[in-house]
Amino acid sequence: MVEVPRLVVITDRLAAARAGRPVRDVVAAALDGGAPAVLLRDKDLAVPERRELGEQLRALTAEAGARLLVASDVALARHLDADGVHLAASDPPCAEPMELIGRSCHDDAEVVAARDEGVTYAFGSPVAATPSKPGHGPALGVEGLRRLVGAADGLPLLALGGVTPSNVGTWREAGAHGIAVMGTVMTADDPAATVRDLLAAW
Repeated sequence: MVEVPRLVVITDRLAAARAGRPVRDVVAAALDGGAPAVLLRDKDLAVPERRELGEQLRALTAEAGARLLVASDVALARHLDADGVHLAASDPPCAEPMELIGRSCHDDAEVVAARDEGVTYAFGSPVAATPSKPGHGPALGVEGLRRLVGAADGLPLLALGGVTPSNVGTWREAGAHGIAVMGTVMTADDPAATVRDLLAAW
């Protein structure tokens, strides 16, 4: 059985830049803090720039012994020798064999479809209000996440959206397999310490 990481750090170079640092440096710090997996998002980047960023992150994750996932681009995942691909709710299924194939889900129907599709994990989001995507929701909350976990029927579900060290236990107790974070780490004053706090809270 494939081991699905308990924490996935999602990149957002614009949020990192607003906090005053390049996304590569934030990822390096997150890995220093013990992050077991990084998801290259930044889907708005032009293909050459996204490939270059992916190559930088692949080098960092390889050195740290962490996994690299790529959002919505199987070809780029293959180019980077990434550990998996993460699909948006609207993306077509991944026809290629990958160690990890994830999908973003926002309601029961999407979770059931992802499970039946045969993905190895899913994100359930947003579990709480999140400044990274204001207005994206409504938030699932504890009961909503529990409902998604039930619909997942054994498919590992990671809580995403508004996840912080202070509420990690809430999502764990609701049945989440793990957590995924973007703004919480990308904008942190100390990304390494934030990752350590997230892992300790889990």
